[in-house]
Amino acid sequence: MAKAAAVFRRLGNVRRSSTLSLKIKLDLYTSLIVSTAIYASETWKSTAKIRQQLDVFHQRNLRKILGITWKDHVTNMEVLSRTRQQRLQDIVAETTSDGRPYHQDATWTTSQSHHVMTPRGSGRRRGRPTKTWRSTFIEDLVDRAVDWNSVRAMATNRSRW
Repeated sequence: MAKAAAVFRRLGNVRRSSTLSLKIKLDLYTSLIVSTAIYASETWKSTAKIRQQLDVFHQRNLRKILGITWKDHVTNMEVLSRTRQQRLQDIVAETTSDGRPYHQDATWTTSQSHHVMTPRGSGRRRGRPTKTWRSTFIEDLVDRAVDWNSVRAMATNRSRW
């Protein structure tokens, strides 16, 4: 949203212009600022605080475009109806429809045995688990009848090194 706010500030001359119609200003706002503000919104965690921040940002900008101050006592719903806009959180909700990655993340399930979140339809990969360097090293020590804990203690003793 910071980048969108910066773009909105840079378009101050356009916003204050008396030669441009309200429709053109709103079209520019929607295409430049709104698209920047909700960029990658399907990856966001949807919380009440984030939704409120989106709507406050949106309402503040729309009021500036319309030239409405707090003294005018115009409701948010009136501002939205004058500009024929939706709340920004509603726009974000539309972009995060069922086919998007956000929706897949939001529908993860909890494994009963391990209490681990996994996406639906996925699970443990088939086959033998990947062997790590550490597990191979410990197996080699066991084959040579060397105690792993003693090797670890020896390795951490700097004075002995």
